[in-house]
Amino acid sequence: MFERSIDSSGLAAALLADPAALIALVAPLADSTVAEAVARLKQEADRHWAINANRSLEIAELIIAIGRLRDDRCHSAMGMMARGDALKLLGRIEEGWQALGQAGDLFLQCGDEVGWARTRIGRVGISVDLNRVAEALADAEQARAILARHGMHEKRLVLDLNTAVVYGQLGEDRQALAQFHAALEIAISLGAAGQQWLGPLQTNIGLIYEALGDFRMASAYHERAHAFFAERDETSSLATTELNLARIAGAQGHYRRALDLLHGAHDRMVAEQMPIEAAHVSRQVVECYLLLNRYAEARDLAQQVIAAFRDFGLSYEEALSLLQLASAEAELGNSSAALAALDEAERVFAALDTPTWSATTRLRRGRIALRQGDIATARRESAAAAACFESAQQQVTYATASMLQGQAAFAGGDLAGAIRGAAAALRIARQANVPPLRYTSHLLLGRVAEASGDDTRAARRYRAAAATIERVQRSLTMTLRPGFLEDKGEALRALIGLYLRTGRPEQAFESLERTKSQVLLGHLANREQLRWAYDDPRSRALIDELNRLREEHQWFYRLAHQQPAGEESRPGAHTPEQALREVAGRERRMRAITEQLYLRGGERSAAGQASSPPLREIQRSIDDETLLIEFYNDGAQLWAFALDGARLTVHALPATVAEVDRLLAQLQLNFAAALGAGSAAPLTRTLAGVAQAILQRLYAGLLQPLAERMRGRRRLLVVPFGALHYLPIHLLHSGEEYLIERYEVVVLPAAGLATRRGPRRPSGALALAHSWDGRLPQTTAEARLVGGLFGGQVHCDDAARRAALQAAPTQILHIAAHGEHRLDQPDLSYIQLADGQLYADDLLQQDLSYELVTLSACETGRANVAAGDELIGLGRRVLYAGAGALVVSLWRVADDSTVALMEQLYRALRDGASKAAALRQAQCAAIQGARSLHPAFWGAFQLIGDPGPLSTDSLSMAEKEYEYDNIPATA
Repeated sequence: MFERSIDSSGLAAALLADPAALIALVAPLADSTVAEAVARLKQEADRHWAINANRSLEIAELIIAIGRLRDDRCHSAMGMMARGDALKLLGRIEEGWQALGQAGDLFLQCGDEVGWARTRIGRVGISVDLNRVAEALADAEQARAILARHGMHEKRLVLDLNTAVVYGQLGEDRQALAQFHAALEIAISLGAAGQQWLGPLQTNIGLIYEALGDFRMASAYHERAHAFFAERDETSSLATTELNLARIAGAQGHYRRALDLLHGAHDRMVAEQMPIEAAHVSRQVVECYLLLNRYAEARDLAQQVIAAFRDFGLSYEEALSLLQLASAEAELGNSSAALAALDEAERVFAALDTPTWSATTRLRRGRIALRQGDIATARRESAAAAACFESAQQQVTYATASMLQGQAAFAGGDLAGAIRGAAAALRIARQANVPPLRYTSHLLLGRVAEASGDDTRAARRYRAAAATIERVQRSLTMTLRPGFLEDKGEALRALIGLYLRTGRPEQAFESLERTKSQVLLGHLANREQLRWAYDDPRSRALIDELNRLREEHQWFYRLAHQQPAGEESRPGAHTPEQALREVAGRERRMRAITEQLYLRGGERSAAGQASSPPLREIQRSIDDETLLIEFYNDGAQLWAFALDGARLTVHALPATVAEVDRLLAQLQLNFAAALGAGSAAPLTRTLAGVAQAILQRLYAGLLQPLAERMRGRRRLLVVPFGALHYLPIHLLHSGEEYLIERYEVVVLPAAGLATRRGPRRPSGALALAHSWDGRLPQTTAEARLVGGLFGGQVHCDDAARRAALQAAPTQILHIAAHGEHRLDQPDLSYIQLADGQLYADDLLQQDLSYELVTLSACETGRANVAAGDELIGLGRRVLYAGAGALVVSLWRVADDSTVALMEQLYRALRDGASKAAALRQAQCAAIQGARSLHPAFWGAFQLIGDPGPLSTDSLSMAEKEYEYDNIPATA
């Protein structure tokens, strides 16, 4: 009766719904009905491979229970095979291997050779990680014959697919490719039954073409696979395909696209509870970090990935990650740690008998040897690696080894060998479109040409190398660019050095400006691309998480640095040390989120790219009373370009780089001591004399050689380079007066900025003042001053919130508050407002296209100089957000003296003075009031950007309309 009421399909569904009812359901049924139900359950277990492997394992255990209940070895074998497949997907590969072995034995006991052959399919797939390749491949040959004999073509297809994967892992790519194409032919011949295998096969064929260096074919197959999985909504397979596309994007220099794909794939893997696949994605993120020169992050993440693969028992994957760890450690200067990682990886590859991966370890050893000056070892290891890669037809890795051969040859004085290595690498780099390899090839060929006395050829090679980097960096976000450019300045330095040595100052100047202006003007021309995509659901979720983390971060930051009274004694309170650990953890996550937000902000269109203006255009923007001085540091020698409307001269400066660095350090210590002692302290008067002596030495080394060019000028436009960004150049002292007493001094990040005029805005001001819990009482006075002179909106203390910055820009934005420059993390520099810290990244999310932005807060003008001479800090972010000009402080300023200086500045602006003249008048007034006053107390502020006057005539105070918001009654 019961048997007639339920068929095999219904039985399988009932068992899945209520496994506890197993005995009642199964005991009375006929063998044929149970066998059909078991087959359906096995199909259901297989279906969950890409959905939820834990569910596959649950179904496998149900099948095994049926086998035991019915005392049927065939059912038990089926369940044990399902268990093995599920276990390997869950990372428990040793258990999976054993389960598949037991399943095979049970099938043979049943006389089912096809069942045994099916268990060999899963074993092949995990044989590499368990170092049982020979056994697995031998079994696979027998299984292939069995499956062919019984017409089990689909199962044979899967066996061929897994076998090909193994050949690929062993570096036998041509054999793997042949095996994959054979499997693809079977899939096509099966018609509809073979359709499900097209995506996996296309994915794996793409991987092999990638290993062979044919990125065009690899991308084509991965794109086909992506479309296949997207149509079927197979989330985990989509994530794997995105991982593969990201790897190719990274290899071809598309780092922004690569990281965006990787973050998306990782999110999918985590959501689908696929820890092994998530670890694979993280390993590719490590590779991107290595390519972007973010070696500390690469090392830390590689260590996490290694630990994960070790826990999963995946020794092969662990060894691949050890290679990455070795690269990171080597770049960080930890050669012993790098070699130890290579030793560990090499033992795994040797045991697996994988010649190409063993060759990869030799290539990495060769790099370390060259860095250590061991040229013979570098040449030996690179030659052995190149021979292996050439034999395996792995083009890109062969090119990489050839490049190292060329570099080692050049280091040993073998110019012909250097040319051979670099030329071979360049040919393949062009074919495969691998920008880093193209860059190093052109650079080496340029060095060889210069060493051979062929300056024309050398310049052409250096220009080609620099152009390669320019093309890549255009698509990078500001979070990615500094690291990427860290080791890409050699070609530019070599080119500028060649032009200076051969008496071509115009070409040297334009080459220097090309990099500095391109980044700056590119950001200014594409400000919308710097804004986060608030309308994107994923970005919105990230922003919500970021805001929560910032609130927690601010709380712990205050605990760490300003422990509230009685906090330590409160039960459960954090100590400053514990709070610092909490801060560090949140800062890591905050930086990761902001990077993802920039990645998701959209690619900058090619049409929006800004080119650096030519020399003649810059000259046309300079009037007769102005001289532009641009500094350059080639690593040893300091240079100054002096430019006016008529001519350009270049000057080798007498000050050495080491001497300037030493004087800057002394000056910073002197200023810190003076500010700590106070303006009236006797020590401060002594320090003022010492400071003046230091400033005189800096003047003599940096500006005295330009005295003739500076004579008769009214204004100096100064473009710093490197450490000179930290120099208050307006304070340099001639022995008779400070530079600001003789000239208006304006700082420009790049000479190209001289060609741009600031925006024209309606008259009025927006002033925000936050007294930082009463510690800066004069901030309100500053805000009232600006509002009184120019009208507009004034928001003080509780009303000084970030939302106020959403107002339409007028002439002036004035923010008077506490600020802090984070030397360790410049992106986390901030200005303290009532509703939290206004970070550098927050500034980019606002329209700050005011004619003048004044950040009257401590250290707002400080910044970190990154590669490419790009500054990271609050001031540069304000410029990127559209400000025409910027007044910022270089160090912590006294609250009371700042009010007096700001009053002088704004009254001069109201009366029609230019911004440059107004700041000069304000600082000169401070000097005249107390000639002996230490410059630390009046010279903190500098002007960056457009030096001209405000665009409209200011009205008298009586004619202004202004509104104060939440000003304390005592103000």
